[in-house]
Amino acid sequence: MNYISNIWNNPKTSIAGVLIAVVTVAGALSQQGITFGNVGKGTVALIGAIASALLGLLAQDPGSAASQGSGVTAQ
Repeated sequence: MNYISNIWNNPKTSIAGVLIAVVTVAGALSQQGITFGNVGKGTVALIGAIASALLGLLAQDPGSAASQGSGVTAQ
């Protein structure tokens, strides 16, 4: 399986995976109290929140027209 071609063929899935990883790492760092110094207090939580928001924007309602056009039918 060619992983690079999978990234280019499925960009939304690849971006969603990266955002999930960012949210997970940012959550773990924030829980441990790790920050980026005095200037960056709260930056880890902010990065996690932004990644969560972008992931929400990528999400699609299963009953929307775009997903119905892909051959998947909502039940």
